[in-house]
Amino acid sequence: MGALDNQGALRMVTLFSGAVKGMAFYPASHPSIRQPMLELDKILAQAHGRGPEVSWSILDGAMFSEGHLFINPPAAIVDMTNRMMEKGIGRITVAAGLTFEELQNFIRLFSAKGVGYDALVERMRQDSISHIRLLRQGEENIESPDEKQAQQEDEGEGSHLVTYGQALNAIRDICRDIERGRIPSSAPVVRVVDRMVGITMQEPSILVGLTMIKDYDNYTFNHCVNVGILSMALGASLGMDVMSVKSLGIAGELHDIGKTMISKKILNKPGKLSSSEYDEMKRHSELGAKIIREMEGLDPHIAQIVLGHHLHFNRCGYPEWAQKLPFNQMSDIVAIADTFDAITTLRVYQHPINPRAALQAMQKITGTFLDASLLASFIEMMGKYPVGTLVRLDTNEVAVVYRPNPLDEEAPVVRILIEGDGTRLGVPREQPLVGQDGARYAEIVAVVDPLLKNIDVGKFVLSGIY
Repeated sequence: MGALDNQGALRMVTLFSGAVKGMAFYPASHPSIRQPMLELDKILAQAHGRGPEVSWSILDGAMFSEGHLFINPPAAIVDMTNRMMEKGIGRITVAAGLTFEELQNFIRLFSAKGVGYDALVERMRQDSISHIRLLRQGEENIESPDEKQAQQEDEGEGSHLVTYGQALNAIRDICRDIERGRIPSSAPVVRVVDRMVGITMQEPSILVGLTMIKDYDNYTFNHCVNVGILSMALGASLGMDVMSVKSLGIAGELHDIGKTMISKKILNKPGKLSSSEYDEMKRHSELGAKIIREMEGLDPHIAQIVLGHHLHFNRCGYPEWAQKLPFNQMSDIVAIADTFDAITTLRVYQHPINPRAALQAMQKITGTFLDASLLASFIEMMGKYPVGTLVRLDTNEVAVVYRPNPLDEEAPVVRILIEGDGTRLGVPREQPLVGQDGARYAEIVAVVDPLLKNIDVGKFVLSGIY
């Protein structure tokens, strides 16, 4: 967790940017320079009271600070981003112990035009500015020894599961606040989506396996996190920029929070809803959009995505009054993720279908409920045998698909759960179906219903041994 919340981080970089810009017009003693620097100095001192340093970085052309990506940044943030990129700077880190004189001198040096990374670092050395460190653009991921050790402790398959758990807790806290009549904080969900975005932009499918976690008792929370992950994965695979992928993650994770204000008797009814009950259920998208508009730190277009996720591709869905409003494809992306996770999940009123069959079923409702072109991209991303599909091999082994193989959709990486002789493995064995030398281990001969084998794929994922 960063030393500053989203608003504090935004204010810090905005003040720095303003002071840098003002240096071109006024002396350092001028109130237009001194006042923002005094406030900036105060914010830095508060941040250093919570941690040894504070920083801001450039990530894929966007500003990133203290675990927060700035969505639709104001002009001051855009200006600072451009200045850092022009100077070849990837990260600015301010350590505890910084004096006001150091801060003032650094802003003066930074504001000079035509001074690149190397020259700026040398001038900082000459002026004894030791509490501010710069990293060259492209080297932003270089950590100090302590940071590197912390990262190593957090790496491995378990780290993604921890991130999933943090997302689950964020949604749970938001829903709890709503039930208590409070306006929830956006900070926890924004923080965890920031982390997920970094993972997803590197490899869109890497978190998709976690969406096989299907907890009936906590369906709403798991479903929201899963829809966020699937929405981000599809956005990233479509080549969307990091800010758009983040928006999809936040909207996906918040898409059903309006259900918190719907009667649990209706939400958990095992049979078909009555006409009046269905009308009440349909209110959840607009209730969710209303809640999001009241939450600080979220862009209004997040609410618009949530409002439109049940309008359908043909815009004949609900809420009816919103059918003529302008919506972009982000609502349609969330709708695809929502549909996929919903129909692959056991509910009181439905038997789940396997991921492969789910994609086939979804193709039947394109042009009306779902966007055909987006679904085609989603199917391509998921592969012929989507992550989480239980399959039988021609060796009679039963395995779960663990990673798609972009070079051969017939041969994903699997994890063996049941040996050919029927022995169930305590720890799944990872097995590529095609080796690097091209040798084939086995062929998939059938898709298996997990219920028939008494296998809960989600439990394997949740156990950390998936």
